[in-house]
Amino acid sequence: MDSKEFETSFKVEEKYWWFVGQNLLVEKFLKQFYSENHGKKYSFLDVGCGTGITLNYLSKYGKVQGIDVADQAIYFCRKRGFKIKKSDVMEIQFPDKSFDAVTVLGVFYHKGVTDDLKGFQEIYRVLKPGGRILFLDCAMPSLYGKHDIAFHGIRRYTKKELLAKLEKAGFKVERISYYNTLFFPLVYLKRKLEKLSSSPPKSEVSEDMNPFLNKIFTTIYCAELSLLKYVNFPVGVNILAVARKKE
Repeated sequence: MDSKEFETSFKVEEKYWWFVGQNLLVEKFLKQFYSENHGKKYSFLDVGCGTGITLNYLSKYGKVQGIDVADQAIYFCRKRGFKIKKSDVMEIQFPDKSFDAVTVLGVFYHKGVTDDLKGFQEIYRVLKPGGRILFLDCAMPSLYGKHDIAFHGIRRYTKKELLAKLEKAGFKVERISYYNTLFFPLVYLKRKLEKLSSSPPKSEVSEDMNPFLNKIFTTIYCAELSLLKYVNFPVGVNILAVARKKE
């Protein structure tokens, strides 16, 4: 992300509908697998931790570490009270079998991840046996548009592609699904109309979003995530995977 995008995210990600939904997914993951620790101290790594909002959630369940390649990420994480490492996901600066879980939220679509399979293999390496990855990212190449360009994105995943790469890296995939399905028609239409426009690429995340509209979007997003517990969606703006390192 550009410097301005880091600053905007830092200001809005606790209330902006998109981040609220993403944070809810992280909480669901943690509650499902790590809420009953029976005295165990879990260790977590957030890859591409950005401004550090996810580190806040992970820290409630154990010891946290974060990595990012951007100096702005290091700055904003420090503002939240976290000291992170400047490290690339394709060469993670931690020993083998260091973490119980790794979160990767909207990172692999980025052009800086030139070899996503190697990134998955590195995550597999630093996970303890039986450890899990929570992976959230952009889905469906047909949605590629100016928003992706603004965020330096180069890829959007299909379920088939993501499943194949996780399995090739050694993971056993426990869950994979598209999500943000209810927003798919709107986003698809918007991206197609953008291609007809000569306006420059820009982020859709803004400090100026209408509060009423933000509340509606948040309600829709969270309602869909409640259904995600029971069904796998056939299409969606985003994709989710939970995968486990073999014992």
